[in-house]
Amino acid sequence: MAEQLQNQSGEVPETVPAQRRERPLWLLLGLNIALLAVLVSAVWLAVWMMRRGEAPRPAPSAGDFLAGQALTVGTPAPNFHLPLLDGEEIDLSALHGRPVLVNFWASWCAPCRAEMPALERVAQNYEQAGLVVVGINQLEDPDTVRQFVQEFGISFPIALDRDGTVSRDWRVYGIPQTYLIDADGVIRKAWVGMVTEDSVSRALAELGLPSTTS
Repeated sequence: MAEQLQNQSGEVPETVPAQRRERPLWLLLGLNIALLAVLVSAVWLAVWMMRRGEAPRPAPSAGDFLAGQALTVGTPAPNFHLPLLDGEEIDLSALHGRPVLVNFWASWCAPCRAEMPALERVAQNYEQAGLVVVGINQLEDPDTVRQFVQEFGISFPIALDRDGTVSRDWRVYGIPQTYLIDADGVIRKAWVGMVTEDSVSRALAELGLPSTTS
């Protein structure tokens, strides 16, 4: 769904409200229906205003809607404990003291596939600076995930969110979605939609992380 949802920069503004009601993953369909209702209402209002000779107000964008659901920049990242594709486990709290880039993806998602080479380059270029890149697969079986990892030559850890619990906790209602967490465990940047190597590198530079290629 997020294949058409990112704004031009793909970055979530830092002014997203800090207080939101929790929405379990199974309400995703309801959120989509609500968004459709908003867009239909906006179209109807535009037509009504045009008939009255008034300029229509801009309709809310789907990208803005999903960005509004994302975790707030400047708040602590929720912890997660997940199995890895290689049979090990990963605990976000164990990475405290190192910056972490968390990317939510699935093999069927075209933007996820398009951004994966950039994420692999980021993982390689910033490894010596202490960056940890973690990919979190949504709801797919290990064989499908393993085939994807082999296809793209992914070297960074791939965690399996088998029941969608972590995606719910991290307010991921469209993929790809990516968060940059600083060494203190605070969210410093969020992207709804596809990231680029340049956009991630700029965010890492703001944290003072040097690339080994620079």
